[in-house]
Amino acid sequence: MEYKDRNTASISGKIFCKDCGWPVIHACCNDEFRNFKDAYQWDWWYYCSNKGCQNHDGEGVFQNDPDWVESK
Repeated sequence: MEYKDRNTASISGKIFCKDCGWPVIHACCNDEFRNFKDAYQWDWWYYCSNKGCQNHDGEGVFQNDPDWVESK
């Protein structure tokens, strides 16, 4: 696989999952990520970094944070 230096996903350290407390990853819905679920319909996708959490699959975001996201 070819490495892509686009930095389109990150963990800010300021948003966390309300259910498990782990950091939330926010990713730009571009490139191959657009093939994940319905990501092609969204600008951004938030998902919990905890693979065992119910919010690990995440959801698409335009402006407002999902209900399961908490800002610190």
